[in-house]
Amino acid sequence: MARLLPLFLWLALLGWAQFDPTRSWFTLRTEHFDVHYHPGLERVAAEVALYAEEAYALLSQDFEPPPGRLSLVVADVGDVLNGFADPTQNRVGIYTTQFRSADLFNPRLSSWWQTVVFHEVTHLFDLTQVRGPLREATRIFGQLPAQSAVKPFPLVEGAVLYLKYKKLGESRLNDATTRMMLRQMVLSGHFPSLDEVRQAYTRATWPPLGLLVYNYGAWLVRYLEERFGEDAYRRLTEANAGMLAFKDFNQPFQQAFGLSLDELYAEFVRWLPNQFEGEIARIRAQGLTPTERLTHLGFYSQGATASASGLVYAHASPLRQGLRILAGGEERELLSGPAQHPQWSPDGRYLIFVRSQREGPYFVGSDLYRYDRLEGRLERLTRGERVYYARYAPDGQSVFLAKNTPDGSTELARYFVDLKRLQPLRSFPHQDGVVHSFAVAPDGGSLVLALLRRGGFQDLYRYTLASGALEALTQDKNVDSDPVFSPDGRYVLYSSDADRVYNLYAYRLSDGAVFQVTNLLTGAYQPTFSHAGDHIVFTGYDTGGYNLYQVSYNPAAWRRVGLRREALPAFRPLEPARGEPYDPFPYLRPLYWLPLVGPSGLGLGASFSASDPVGLHAYTLSMGLDGLQGAFYDLAYRFTGLGFPLGLRLAGLGGQNAQGVGAFFPLAQGSLGLQYLRTDLFEPALNLNQNTVTHAVALDVFGQSSQAEDLFRSSSHLRLQGTAFLREGSPTWRFGLRGALGVSLRLPLEASHVFALRLAGGLTTSPLAYDAFDLGAPPLAVGGWPVLAVRGYGPGQLRGAQALAGSLEYRLPPWPIERGLGNWPVFLDDLGLTLFADGGVAGSPLELSQARFSLGAELRLGLTLFYLAPGSSLALGGAQGIGEPGPRFYLNLVLPGP
Repeated sequence: MARLLPLFLWLALLGWAQFDPTRSWFTLRTEHFDVHYHPGLERVAAEVALYAEEAYALLSQDFEPPPGRLSLVVADVGDVLNGFADPTQNRVGIYTTQFRSADLFNPRLSSWWQTVVFHEVTHLFDLTQVRGPLREATRIFGQLPAQSAVKPFPLVEGAVLYLKYKKLGESRLNDATTRMMLRQMVLSGHFPSLDEVRQAYTRATWPPLGLLVYNYGAWLVRYLEERFGEDAYRRLTEANAGMLAFKDFNQPFQQAFGLSLDELYAEFVRWLPNQFEGEIARIRAQGLTPTERLTHLGFYSQGATASASGLVYAHASPLRQGLRILAGGEERELLSGPAQHPQWSPDGRYLIFVRSQREGPYFVGSDLYRYDRLEGRLERLTRGERVYYARYAPDGQSVFLAKNTPDGSTELARYFVDLKRLQPLRSFPHQDGVVHSFAVAPDGGSLVLALLRRGGFQDLYRYTLASGALEALTQDKNVDSDPVFSPDGRYVLYSSDADRVYNLYAYRLSDGAVFQVTNLLTGAYQPTFSHAGDHIVFTGYDTGGYNLYQVSYNPAAWRRVGLRREALPAFRPLEPARGEPYDPFPYLRPLYWLPLVGPSGLGLGASFSASDPVGLHAYTLSMGLDGLQGAFYDLAYRFTGLGFPLGLRLAGLGGQNAQGVGAFFPLAQGSLGLQYLRTDLFEPALNLNQNTVTHAVALDVFGQSSQAEDLFRSSSHLRLQGTAFLREGSPTWRFGLRGALGVSLRLPLEASHVFALRLAGGLTTSPLAYDAFDLGAPPLAVGGWPVLAVRGYGPGQLRGAQALAGSLEYRLPPWPIERGLGNWPVFLDDLGLTLFADGGVAGSPLELSQARFSLGAELRLGLTLFYLAPGSSLALGGAQGIGEPGPRFYLNLVLPGP
């Protein structure tokens, strides 16, 4: 059977489109930006363009602008709160939804658009800097952003947060959540090492990598400028921009400041506690609130709700994700999988919650679910309604909802459960009133909303159902969140970050008096009441992350505080953008090219790629001349205008006169590939004095699935490849089939113990030795093991037209090394030990009595390359074939990918 081109290897290069390219798109052109948007976002596009030019002007004061025009794509991709920057294509993506943004971001800037646009445009400025001899290289190779982007992770993401704080006055650097995390580090006396924050890796302890490289990293960059002046980061960027990507990162620090990154970090860890000692002393002087911790899993344990059946909360961590229940002094998982904001029904039978999941290739939707405690049944109540927060009405017959809309605004609605009918209540257009959360009054006649208004004001509002009136209860720059009514209806309890410290507060409805309920060194969020009503249960923070705590409900012990009301800034929506129809083709000119060596290691070629901002078209092209095999070319193209990504590939190699064309189709949980290959290959076994032309057609199907229950995990994948081929001069079609099934089980233990089973087989009707299966494992391999391989046997020992192979592995808990090689862009992640037993048989025909077996062990070292590219590993193993004279050793470089 003819060797097939690796159809799936190029998919990672092309990726999937970020946006739905089947929509109509338009382009608004400004002085420096092309703003692309789809219908419904005309006003958003106009505002985004305004903030983009504002960011450009501010950043141009410190950085050279990126070359050429910049593309900024604004799109509704579903209920995702994010954006991204792609410096290789001068592109920024902005997602419109902004629900509950205060949970993750500092909401005090004028709008979400200012926050996210400045962040992503800063990446384009920062990661495209080129200086010195490299500037001359750009005249040959074009724009080379990659070398400037290769730097420690905090200097990519933390730097942007610092620059946003420096230029705009607010970012996650100075929000209450970041200060809380740093106060806890100071209190515990434990700070992460430089290795822990320098690059991406598989981190399983708190704080997660995202908080370290963004929030903590921003303070590292802040210290850099306090130590060396307000232009320090610019100086570092210029030094780095003149050096090659693969280097010891102490070099740019030495050049810019005369000290190493290691020395700077040691100074930073000594400096940081002094920034919080006064704040800690002030909090302690007011008297700390005694609390009782209820949970101990840490990470994200939040959103408690109580009934006679127990206390339920949502938990997410590297080990587990789901709803958990505390009842009768015990804790267990109630439902597995993503879930947020649970609430018991008034009668305690039903539990509602929100779950998000992918709805097609370009959209993530969130909807309302209900769990029946008596029947143990899960029901999806809404579909496509984009519900992100829900609370029961007092009668339990309806549910109030907060919903996302395509342009980033939010709406209130009421869902009648038995009627399965949705009643719209109120909209908040132009994002001037983004509902964060709300509470339903005991009489059902009103709601208290935590509402984010323009200018960065997230306050409490009373919304009266009968009249539709909206009344501000608080109005200041404190971030008020997650209100809940007291059992007697006299107070609204909520979380607020007065003085940049999150605590619980109470608003007395009779006279508007505000009381501070807790005074904690860390923080307090998402209050609710115990079933008996005598305790307040809330989400608190400690060294392990977020856990549930409780305090006694005692209004007499609360301290009254005065909150100064501030005026809301005037807001007037901009006129809608009037863009022109989107044209993808001007953006398909490649911005750079790279040299490459030929397939045999001799010869030279070139590679370049491009995609349009929306993602309708993308391609990568490699071509050149190999010293042994002649001309080679490889063109991969992706088209997404059909409603799903369609990948096409055309490749050829002159020495073997091989040409192939393939197509790739994604499936819901896998992929489908179709490929044609023509080869002109000399085969001595044919006893012919001429080359033999072979035509082959192959179909490749891949599918995968996974299941989870608390700590237990199971996953499986199946790959089948069928081939039909014909050799010129022979009227007979030949066929081949190969397949592999893999199953892995993670035991329900805190430490990771995994058993993995692999079964594979193949057969071919071809009589040629060239088409036979060879189960021998090579001593050196790149990219991973062949599907059919038996470790402990060499090439040629197990060979035939039919083959079976299997493997049983036991993977012990990995040892977290988490160390870099100095400050070079190579990081050693986890070291794992695997014990395995392999078996296989090959023949023509197959004789099971000829089966061979081996036992062995493998050490696998996880690697992160260039700071931001985890997933590679180096495997060193040995296997003893049963009955063989000695063990065989192998070295395998495993690369990330399908």
